[in-house]
Amino acid sequence: MSDLRTAPVEAVAAPAPDVPRARVARRRAGRLVCWAALGWVVCLVVEWLVDGRYWFGELVGGIPPFAFVVVPLLLAALIPLARGADRWRTGGAVAVALALGVGQSGINFGALWSPEHTAGPESVRVVAWNTNSWNQLLGTQDHFYTFLKSKKADVYLLHEYQHLTPDRKGREPVDDLARLRAEFPGYEVTVEGELVTLSRFPVVARPAVGPARAVTPDADWDTRYRQAKVLRTDLLIKGRTMSFYNLHMPVWNSMTDGPLSGAFYRHLRQNFGPRQAQYAGLEDDVTRNPNPVVVAGDFNTTAAMSELDGLRSRLDDAVSASDDLYPTSWEEGGWKPFWRTDWAFTGHGVTADAYRFDSPEKLSDHAVQDLWVTVPAAPKSTGGR
Repeated sequence: MSDLRTAPVEAVAAPAPDVPRARVARRRAGRLVCWAALGWVVCLVVEWLVDGRYWFGELVGGIPPFAFVVVPLLLAALIPLARGADRWRTGGAVAVALALGVGQSGINFGALWSPEHTAGPESVRVVAWNTNSWNQLLGTQDHFYTFLKSKKADVYLLHEYQHLTPDRKGREPVDDLARLRAEFPGYEVTVEGELVTLSRFPVVARPAVGPARAVTPDADWDTRYRQAKVLRTDLLIKGRTMSFYNLHMPVWNSMTDGPLSGAFYRHLRQNFGPRQAQYAGLEDDVTRNPNPVVVAGDFNTTAAMSELDGLRSRLDDAVSASDDLYPTSWEEGGWKPFWRTDWAFTGHGVTADAYRFDSPEKLSDHAVQDLWVTVPAAPKSTGGR
């Protein structure tokens, strides 16, 4: 009888349980959140490298500034989807993104805890406003002047003292000085190109700033319009000289053309150099100016753009005296209430007591900057007996 040997029975592996589809989807979603967070940080670094250095860096102005805080916070809310190392990477990227972006967000965090700001009886009231081609398109002239006078400001810094040409493609000068002087008796009127400064206080000097220094006395209006984007007037207030900078910077974009047209990018490239020159001239003048200063106007620059960095490092943003958490000023009442392009800064001893954006009563697409400041006392004489 032959030996009957049974072949060893191979162990049959138990079938692996199916990984739930929901778990796989969640793992993929967590990985996607991680890559999104890292990608956002890369975008911020690239933006930091090109903004202010190359013309295409101006495109950051098209991003609503609050996105620099909102996007990282949304990604932070999705961190639980990530697992293991991805969770740590996502958390680290979100922290870096917030650190890099919070200063570009335009959010006035001080409004959350600071007391309500009010102007004192000795405050000087300053109104800065883009008049939308001197009220050529909206309202009536009577309404325009009634609105201006209702502010009862001590100093008015007004821009776009001009009219559009009939084809709306160019600009031309306007002569309204007679009515200005009639409507504002007792004010001194200073005009340069498209800029008008009205002051209750005596004007003691009006030094040219930046590219305006190259403008000759016989220059035509178009040259003055293009070169003189900053009007400095030195006023005698409470015994000391104080400098007010009224400005309207060249616009960086061409919204009428739209970002899908070549004209949009030609405008972007052509205006980059003039914008940089105006900002450099302004920063240089403010740095060398020993007087107390107020700088206000339409900067055509958002909180996300680096052109403001020079002034921010030298002066104080008046928003510290605002109760608005997210102040905006452009397209007032329109469909783009996301940007603040109008700014006010104080420095060299001047403090902002109260600051707000007022409705332009449909006279302009820019809100009115209403600012009250305290003028530092005049230095005591050190002369001998």
